[in-house]
Amino acid sequence: MKSIVLVTLFLVFLSACKSTPTTPTVEQPQLTALINHTRFKQIDTPSELSIFELPNAEKKRFLAYADQQQLNGVRTDRIIYNYLENQLSDFSYHGDTLTSSQTLTRAHGNCISLAVLTQSYANALGLETSFQEVTSEPVYAKESGMVYVANHFRTMVYAPKVEKKENVIQVFRPGTLIDYFPTRGSFYSGSASYNDLVAKFYGNLAAKAFAEENLNAAYSFILQANKFTPNDPELFNMAGMLHRRAGDLKNAEVIYETAIYNNLSSVNLVNNYQLLAKQLGKTVLVEQLTSQLNYKERDPYELLALAKNELQTGYINRAKDHLELALFKAPYISELYLELAKVRYQQGKTERSKRLLKKAIEYERDDKKLDVYQAKLLSLQYK
Repeated sequence: MKSIVLVTLFLVFLSACKSTPTTPTVEQPQLTALINHTRFKQIDTPSELSIFELPNAEKKRFLAYADQQQLNGVRTDRIIYNYLENQLSDFSYHGDTLTSSQTLTRAHGNCISLAVLTQSYANALGLETSFQEVTSEPVYAKESGMVYVANHFRTMVYAPKVEKKENVIQVFRPGTLIDYFPTRGSFYSGSASYNDLVAKFYGNLAAKAFAEENLNAAYSFILQANKFTPNDPELFNMAGMLHRRAGDLKNAEVIYETAIYNNLSSVNLVNNYQLLAKQLGKTVLVEQLTSQLNYKERDPYELLALAKNELQTGYINRAKDHLELALFKAPYISELYLELAKVRYQQGKTERSKRLLKKAIEYERDDKKLDVYQAKLLSLQYK
């Protein structure tokens, strides 16, 4: 494993008066009440406890290491970083989302897997944690018809609490920030909690189940994730997708409609709701959702889908604009070059189309797609 990054934070105190702001309670919709449970069968999923459970031998080894480090005067939050750095030297990145035990056994996993493992060690030492959600390049990837955003977590392990002084509020606590796979060009995108981590674990498994067309597993993982982040727009989105895949368009529409009405919206959710509206033939709703998407940040795959639709309906210049914007955001996606090559060919710009196909070949890693791209380029060279 490439060296993980350590950032040590220091303690800052500010004097302030204590006050308790009054916030009105807003009742949020319950996703579980919107799901048509008769359509799906719940299967066994890993329990919250089992996600973080360390093998007995590993727990003993870690605690013995921690005892020795403490004798050497190392602060307990730093101990976890040292242990990860020493013990995971052969760890390799892999897209699987795994429990702590699985991560140790297989010596691979993604950033959620490592955040889960770090939490397990923090539990063993009784330390508190928080998390930061991080976006890294390549930001966008697509597999089995689903869009994945390469967001991962990094972990803040806090030092043990010190005795508080009267009339002093602690703003920053000392701790160690552990960033996994830092060479991937990551940048901070938001704070996250333990509940977010557990929900992300189950949500990733739900996405994998979708890709494998295992709707019962996807249903079960969505229910588990919902226990920890019940107001997550992406869970409403996946629940809508679940019903649409199962042919229950009526309940899919209710789920999307409820989410939008309660401001539990995301680009993915609006985009999928728009696809459902098209399927239902609701032209006015499609236009309304299109307007909403125009005010939201689009990811490259959304722009790609939009451009493909515009190409089919004859809006070539619009397709070009959307493809060029997508390439600005994600110049590493080969399919964008392919589609833009089609646009340029239709515009009579054959040489530019050839150059774009060569870029598509440069960035493509799938052998089957490479064969297609090379065949298209070869056909152009003979014209």
